[in-house]
Amino acid sequence: MENFKKYTFGEFLNLPESERKEYERVGLLLKPDSWQVSNFENWPYITVKDIQQTFSQDIDYEDIIRVINELTGQHRDKILLKIWIDVFRFIKFVTNSIEQVNELEQKLIYEPDADEVKSGIEMYNEFGYFVTISRLANDILKQEAVGQLPYSQVFAQLRLNQIDNIFMKNYQKAITKK
Repeated sequence: MENFKKYTFGEFLNLPESERKEYERVGLLLKPDSWQVSNFENWPYITVKDIQQTFSQDIDYEDIIRVINELTGQHRDKILLKIWIDVFRFIKFVTNSIEQVNELEQKLIYEPDADEVKSGIEMYNEFGYFVTISRLANDILKQEAVGQLPYSQVFAQLRLNQIDNIFMKNYQKAITKK
């Protein structure tokens, strides 16, 4: 690390590409730092889903600045004045958090049966996580409030709904066999 200068993030962004790539390579190896931002389980559901969606695509440094702003409330100018190492450590925290979300959400994976596929269940895919918000809110006027609930609370409700559905399908099969 002694060969690397203490550039601000703004200066880092203006480095020649080859030099910036070397800093990026090292930056990705740094330990995460949360900057005192709470665990993702406490982030608003919609924030988690927005960041998850951002990180599922090719992201650039403008996306990173937007994510930092969303999680910390810090404006672009202040972010650009931070030391590049600190920014990379925070991004490592965010990346690790989204990886944990992705792993956790594996529990929610649902394989539709043939009848559901034939009926067009995939049509819901175009709505993304809005389907979750809409279904949990049951009222268009409550959707914003649901989006602001802590991720952990929404996830717990989705998991409970999933268990309820599995139970009901199993129960229906059991009573029809009698």
